[in-house]
Amino acid sequence: MADYSAEVGATEVLAAFATAGTKAAPRHLAEVARALIDTVAVTLGGAGAPGEEILRSWSRTESTDGPSTLWTSGEKTSASTAALVNGTVAHLLDFDDISPSMPLHPSAVLFPALVAAAESWGGNAANSERFASAYIVGAAAFRALADVLPQHVHYARGWHSTSTIGRLACVASLATLGGFDVATTRHALGLVASLTAGSRPNFGTMTKPLHAGAAARDAVMAVELARAGFTANPSELEEPGGFLERYGDPSLAPAGSAAQVLEERLDYWSESWVSDWGLKRYASCYGTHRGIDAMLRIREQRPNDTPVKIVATLHTRGTRPLRKARPTTGTEAKFSLEYTLAVAYLRGRVLLDDFTAEAFADQHVHELMPKISVGESDVPPIGPEEFSTGFTVVEATFADGTVLAERVEITHGQYADPLTRAELREKVADCVTAGGYQEQLADQIIQAVTGAPGPGFTAVIPRRDS
Repeated sequence: MADYSAEVGATEVLAAFATAGTKAAPRHLAEVARALIDTVAVTLGGAGAPGEEILRSWSRTESTDGPSTLWTSGEKTSASTAALVNGTVAHLLDFDDISPSMPLHPSAVLFPALVAAAESWGGNAANSERFASAYIVGAAAFRALADVLPQHVHYARGWHSTSTIGRLACVASLATLGGFDVATTRHALGLVASLTAGSRPNFGTMTKPLHAGAAARDAVMAVELARAGFTANPSELEEPGGFLERYGDPSLAPAGSAAQVLEERLDYWSESWVSDWGLKRYASCYGTHRGIDAMLRIREQRPNDTPVKIVATLHTRGTRPLRKARPTTGTEAKFSLEYTLAVAYLRGRVLLDDFTAEAFADQHVHELMPKISVGESDVPPIGPEEFSTGFTVVEATFADGTVLAERVEITHGQYADPLTRAELREKVADCVTAGGYQEQLADQIIQAVTGAPGPGFTAVIPRRDS
């Protein structure tokens, strides 16, 4: 434990944690590999999408050569540009991994930055054990910083936590990867804290995934500048008006000094991040997933009879990531519980292509959506009052008066109910074929990453310059 009589601040605590690193346990190493496989897959699934094409074309004006790879095309560019493009496209489909207890998408920020930096820096940075340790440091920092703010206050103000908290967590991760010292890391944290941004009102647009890419890029830039001697306030997090005060609320934070709480939470999450992690089964906002699972269970009982009324009840604050207005595009529909529930019941699944313009235009879906209402409650309307990280209860009323209700807390794909190897392979294959690649690329990626997470998978990505 740190000597707090010497007034160690939160910035130094995070920097010391990052520079010490953490040894990846075998079970953690396997999950880091699964997370990387999933992140690469959903990125390739975004190839050819308007946002991907625009950003990749723009990136060529920034850098036409470099050590780091654009995952969707195999083109080479600078580390910071690769982090920006890959991070954005990783989050483009809203199919990337999740933290069930808080609104975070760690891998879409961490892996694009880590892979780009490992390709650029070489040496120990490309070592799979160092790479896995760096990811775990970032995964722990994401959650620990969210606890200290606290995240529900931060998120309620309109900040996109993946982007804001992600910059600091990613710097910590990169500091581990690069073997930086505490002083350099503190300057990098101070630098990146000054660049923090990302707003929830942009959910449903191309700018939402850009938040993840910008966080990855800014982290790469911050650590490289700090390593070269660029300075910032080395106590930025805890200073009056600093990150924790600007973006959080110290009066609502856990009891104790920010440094003490952060150290305790970092220690906790370095082991426990894996229990608060999962892969997405559906290509939509995680706030829709419990409801989709519940809706599909109801459909299994009445597959040939459309409900006349559907009520979805989520835990308090569970609707914050969701659209309140009716969606007007397939991208906006990813954040609409009404749309995803309607699709789940009418089609019996929710797939990538359910958010295309053609699928979104389905009149049957739009006829069912007005019959769906969404609300929040402190207590689930069915079952025990206690729940873990959240819940969704869906109640469907049919024309004959029958009411069927299902309650979901743990979605299939979370660590407590993980996707099987076959299901993960199916998701990877769906993504690569959706991106226009041959299905065999799915097996090549899985083989390249399993057991040895790192930048090596970029060697199997086919070159696409158009």
